[in-house]
Amino acid sequence: MGNARAEVVLSVGAQHAEGPLWDGPSARLWWVDIIGQRVHCFDPVTGADREWATVGQPGGVLIDELGEPLIGMPDGLAALDRETGAISPRVRIEADRPGNRVNDMKADSRGRIWAGSMAYDRTMDAGSLYRIDGGQVARVIPDLTISNGPAIDEESGLLYVADTARMIVDVFDFDVETGSVSNRRRFLDLADDGLWPDGMTIDRDGMVWLAVGRGSAVHRYRRDATLDGMIELPVTNPTSVAFGGSDGADLYITTSSFDVDEEARATQPLAGAIFCVSPGTTGRPAHRARSLPA
Repeated sequence: MGNARAEVVLSVGAQHAEGPLWDGPSARLWWVDIIGQRVHCFDPVTGADREWATVGQPGGVLIDELGEPLIGMPDGLAALDRETGAISPRVRIEADRPGNRVNDMKADSRGRIWAGSMAYDRTMDAGSLYRIDGGQVARVIPDLTISNGPAIDEESGLLYVADTARMIVDVFDFDVETGSVSNRRRFLDLADDGLWPDGMTIDRDGMVWLAVGRGSAVHRYRRDATLDGMIELPVTNPTSVAFGGSDGADLYITTSSFDVDEEARATQPLAGAIFCVSPGTTGRPAHRARSLPA
């Protein structure tokens, strides 16, 4: 990784930027501002950042096989009409739990969606990780507090899930054909350091890139959980990471100003910005999600 340095590519002052997703076919970076209740689409060539308002906090964004955005809304997944800004429900998740919302999501190579949840008040064990296969919803991992990630390494048959409140990352065996997970074990425990493991992704070498809240850095871990390197940032709370660019060599990093106390915020004018770094490795392309029935 050398002396790779992250640079600001979008000084937008988001309250809680999250869920970066590089959509290769359109060459755009999608992301959400959860607290600001906005969905964003950033063009790094022109610097233009288009945004849409949501009613409720968006927990993530994916692009479906038709090139349309799917938003993780508080009670499930919804389609965004980019022309009108209308948001139409598609799949309900935890509609019986009004104290919860969707938090972070990814698509695998089969188009299945993996979406986490959490309680607004961060009640312990109130969240879960769900697998959405077409219109079918299955709770895969219960009793999470703040589900983050997930990161899917299909080549190695692994799925990583962070529980930010517990300051841990667990890893599971992952069957790409069936979408089943098994053999849960601890990958990281950052509790002794008081750090928040947040969003993450996998590079082409199968290493885990993890945004470390309270740590002002992104960490790179080997499969055996050995720390292999880090990208330092001038803000306390990076929230997630995604590889992008034409060759997958750019690492985009979202950050938060919401979880920074008032005194510290005054010294961090870039909190809430989007950063980018070329760390000397490349990431795997993000998958598009299967379109959901209207």
